[in-house]
Amino acid sequence: MNAVELRVRTRIHPDELEQKKGKVLADSDYNVLLTGPTNVFSPAGKILARYLPGALKQPGLLEGSYDTLHALKALQTNNRGLASGSPRIGRVAGSRWEYSASISSALLGAFDPKTPRYYCRLTAFSGNEAERYQKLFPLFEAIDHEFAEHEPERYGAQQAFIRNTHPDWRIADTAFTTVTVNNSYPTGVHTDKGDLDEGFSTLAVLRRGDYRGGVFVFPEFRFAVDMQDGDLLLMDAHQWHGNTALFCNVCGDRIGPGGTDNHDVTCQTERISIVAYYRTRMTECGSAEEEAAKASAWAEKTADWSEAKNPLIEQMAVEATGG
Repeated sequence: MNAVELRVRTRIHPDELEQKKGKVLADSDYNVLLTGPTNVFSPAGKILARYLPGALKQPGLLEGSYDTLHALKALQTNNRGLASGSPRIGRVAGSRWEYSASISSALLGAFDPKTPRYYCRLTAFSGNEAERYQKLFPLFEAIDHEFAEHEPERYGAQQAFIRNTHPDWRIADTAFTTVTVNNSYPTGVHTDKGDLDEGFSTLAVLRRGDYRGGVFVFPEFRFAVDMQDGDLLLMDAHQWHGNTALFCNVCGDRIGPGGTDNHDVTCQTERISIVAYYRTRMTECGSAEEEAAKASAWAEKTADWSEAKNPLIEQMAVEATGG
């Protein structure tokens, strides 16, 4: 099926957009809902998004990834900023970092150097659960293939950075270094930070059970897409985006912060979003061995400021990324 070409002509007023930042959106926040293959362009003619329905519905691909993706739901974070869709509720003692309600969001792949750690590293799951992590590689490579085919200019720009990045930090045979996996919560309106300006982000979705909502919205341009199981969206994640609230159609409960767990335990509804991208500063990383030496030196200098006393320290390096 040929893709529809859609060019948005206007943006909402900045004051209206300001009121939406960090908020979970509603159906009233969009006018156009994409229902088939669509390429969306900005008023200036730049690509905003390419919607590829069913692009990942290849035999066995989603099924082979599901168990690992589902298990990642146990990894919680309370440092997702605007993307959490909830207000900040406290501050980490002795720091400027505030935290919000816990949500199910896991980071896979690599971190670039960022204060207070000036070295590159794998995320905890990727380093400690290598076998389970590698079970996701076929899915990531399938996403990469669609990215290369449908957005070759942006893909080529991202590949140039990958070629200048040590292979220890590359995810399989892809143009990605990092993946965020979110489970069953609507992200508040935010822009992604830390990913490559010249490249593109990719959003894939797996759905289980019977629910409504979770529509992915670009509120500034008032268009949206209701991602189905196996759909893929190639997008400029530096534009403001977020989701509508999720509701279980079986028990009626709201899903995510402010809701209950009935949808998971009783109704078995689940929306898993996978955002794959390239983190901007990964070209600064040496080999894993070289970065491990930097980490050892850092640990020696900060021995009196242990991670046990600062359990959020790894999450502090994570910038808002959601879908």
